[in-house]
Amino acid sequence: METPPRASLPPDRLRALEEALEVRFESPELLLRAMVHSSAKDAALPCNERMEFLGDSVLGMVVSEHLYHLFPDFPEGELSSIKSVVVSATSLAACAKTLNLGDYVILGKGILQKKTIPDSVLANALEATIAAIYMDLGLEPARMFVLRILRPRIEEVLKDQHAKNWKSILQQHTQKDLACVPAYRVVGESGPDHEKSFLVSVDVAGKVYGPGGGKTKKDAEQAAARMAFEAIDARTAAEARPPARPASGSPA
Repeated sequence: METPPRASLPPDRLRALEEALEVRFESPELLLRAMVHSSAKDAALPCNERMEFLGDSVLGMVVSEHLYHLFPDFPEGELSSIKSVVVSATSLAACAKTLNLGDYVILGKGILQKKTIPDSVLANALEATIAAIYMDLGLEPARMFVLRILRPRIEEVLKDQHAKNWKSILQQHTQKDLACVPAYRVVGESGPDHEKSFLVSVDVAGKVYGPGGGKTKKDAEQAAARMAFEAIDARTAAEARPPARPASGSPA
């Protein structure tokens, strides 16, 4: 539940916020500064934009490192795809709502006239909060906080969204490295209307991959995209390997 306008947060409100975050600050004024939206700033109460900038970097580093170690076999494109969803404004705003951060953000009158606090404001306040923890307590407490609030989101992405995102991963890779967009084509279908199966192939820079199969065209496209990505990734890795050295004693 959102609270009325406030020029600051009294000590009891700051303590309540610390409890909601499950973090005890040595310098609570940093947490206070993290709650100040630009619409409410004044000479005595600077806004959280600079802290938001720092918090975004800390957040990105922590999540990137976590994914790097959690999935040692995932290629860069796949890790980037997961990270982009996990640290998106939508994801951060959802975390902020879980923490009831909207009850503590200090806003100006213009924002307060709206029925709800915009998700962008909540996401930015969460990034500023991460910066406050990092500045006050150091990297390890900031890391623990980030992973505690985002681990459920990472698991959700892996279970729900990421498994369905091979087309996005493939297109990201082909646009970046091959300067082309994949083209999908249905090459077969079978079964009665109520239980059809589809086969789809995908053309990437003139080379056809697949076909991938599925109960719907979208599922078949995802299967074909995965086959193409894995084949391209394997070929890229093979091409990147240095040539084998001649055996000892053999002619150069």
